[in-house]
Order: sequence, then C-alpha cells, then structure tokens
Amino acid sequence: MEEEKYIEELVGKRNPFVVPEGYFEQLTGQVMQSLPERHPRAKTIWLRPVFYAAASVCALFVCAAVWLSWPAGSQQDQKEVAEVLQPQHPDDTYFEEAADYMMLDNQDIYACLSDY
Repeated sequence: MEEEKYIEELVGKRNPFVVPEGYFEQLTGQVMQSLPERHPRAKTIWLRPVFYAAASVCALFVCAAVWLSWPAGSQQDQKEVAEVLQPQHPDDTYFEEAADYMMLDNQDIYACLSDY
C-alpha cells in the first residue's frame, strides 16, 4: 500500500499514455499495406480431386491387405465359434458355482427372491 502511495506522489494521477492525433484513421491503411498480396490458389483447387483419388486408392490397398492377411479359419474353428455363440440354457451347475462364489446359503437366496 505504501508503494502505491509513493508511486502516486511521484507520478501523480494523470494518465501517461496518449494516443497521437489521427492514429486510428491511419491504422487501417497501414495494416493493409503491410499485408502480403494474395495470389489465387488455382493449382491446389485443380489438384484436390487428384489427392482424393490417391487417398481412395491407398485406402483400397489397406483394406485389401487387411482382408488378405486375415487368417482363413478351418471348419473346426468355425464350429467352435458357432458353439460358443449359440445361446446356452441356464444350468443348475452354473447357479451353484455362482452361489458358492458369492457364499450364499439357502436363507440368503430365499431373502433375495422374496424381495421381487
């Protein structure tokens, strides 16, 4: 707080910053003169479809490489996958294993079922 009073006594309350006359009227012209000239981008517009075509061909090659490198499964593998994906009927052994894992006894199971 004392530093602020010292500075205020030294400098005063006047604003030391002054804007020169006509500064903002000339500012736009000065900025526009300092900007580089714009050149038309005709080449990039013309080449854009070529870049799209090249990207499409690259994507096609990547897809083909992935497709060809994908391992072809044997019929045995396909049967195993089909067995895994088939819906399985609930089995009492699964329920018993789950109950043992959760350490549920008959009293707890009855209590859970009676809530519904």
